[in-house]
Amino acid sequence: MAPETFLVGRATVETDVYAFGVLVLEVVCGKRPWNVYSQDDYKNSIVYRVWDLYGKGKVVGGVDARLKKEEIMEEEVDCVLVLGLACCHPNPHKRPSMRTVLQVLNGEASPPEVPKEIPVFMWPAIPPSFKEAEDSSLIQGTLTPFTEIIGR
Repeated sequence: MAPETFLVGRATVETDVYAFGVLVLEVVCGKRPWNVYSQDDYKNSIVYRVWDLYGKGKVVGGVDARLKKEEIMEEEVDCVLVLGLACCHPNPHKRPSMRTVLQVLNGEASPPEVPKEIPVFMWPAIPPSFKEAEDSSLIQGTLTPFTEIIGR
């Protein structure tokens, strides 16, 4: 679950993007999202493990060991894992939109930039710029939706 889910108490577009990112990491790595036998859940989450590999420049090392090395296209695996990490960014405002996710998966765009170290989760999440989010919770003092849902 996205870290802000427990604070907001409801699902949003951003929490769905986070869940999709975890799913991507889970499928490519062949691992569960959490190590249920661990004392420290945060350090043993799939997001933390893959982000640690990414920071070391070895993100492809997170691929499921059951896959044959000669069948893996490292560029594509790298792209998908970085996309998964971008979807799991602790700041919901820095997660890509599902439109961007589809563009990356279709090869129409590069994956979003992801910092080498996992950012610290902070709440309330600060929008990318105050100009873009004039009605943000920091300005008006109340919680507002992260995104506006618009039909196609």
